[in-house]
Amino acid sequence: MKFTKKIAFASASLALILATPAALLTQNVAFAKTTTVKQATKVKVTKKTTPFYHKDGSKFTKKKPYVYGGWKSTVAYKNTSYNVVKTVTIKGAKYYYIGNDAYLKASDVKVTATKTVKSSSTSSAKKASTSSSKTTSKKTSSTSSSSKSSSKKTSSTSSSTSSSSSSKKTSSKKTSSKKTVTQIQVTKKTTPFYHKDGSKFTKKSPYFYQGWKSTVAYKGTKYKVSKTITIKGSKYYYIGNSAYLKASAVKVIASK
Repeated sequence: MKFTKKIAFASASLALILATPAALLTQNVAFAKTTTVKQATKVKVTKKTTPFYHKDGSKFTKKKPYVYGGWKSTVAYKNTSYNVVKTVTIKGAKYYYIGNDAYLKASDVKVTATKTVKSSSTSSAKKASTSSSKTTSKKTSSTSSSSKSSSKKTSSTSSSTSSSSSSKKTSSKKTSSKKTVTQIQVTKKTTPFYHKDGSKFTKKSPYFYQGWKSTVAYKGTKYKVSKTITIKGSKYYYIGNSAYLKASAVKVIASK
């Protein structure tokens, strides 16, 4: 009789061992992959003239030309260089955003400077896990209804705590969110154009933009802002083409 029980127990154990590999489940595990890509930072016009474009792909017109300081035009001229803020795709074609609501078509220019940036992508791999843990958890949960009830209460308590914590985090995020300046207007009679090191443009080396030269910006002139930075403890707005304006000399008229 004892011998028969031993055989039955051994058979059951063997069956469980043989069944386990067949019950393997797969889980997706994400792995981050970092790559480096080059982005255009400066372009030069290769055609005799090339249009300035809006973000919807339409061209600037004579009635509503591209305006920068006191200079107006509907086109950019050959060999003129522009700093690139970002590269975008409009209606399937590549464009370079040069600031102040103006874009140049990639086919009309050549890239003269780039920078290397990092980009990350995720891929998934399969990780095996056995169903024995599920079987064990099922058996454990069915043995004691009181412990199951207790775990439910604990789970609901932790869930409410987590929910409360999450709502607090969300609330704090909304409260701490800051607006980004997108457009400014000069408030002083004249204010200097600055380099990124805080030095001013000079008469020998003035701020140059498509045939227009100056060391200062004039009152009432509006500029699109690419980014806000701090130079030697003071706030400046980058308006493109290597030029900055001091925050104390302008007022913010648009933000997002």
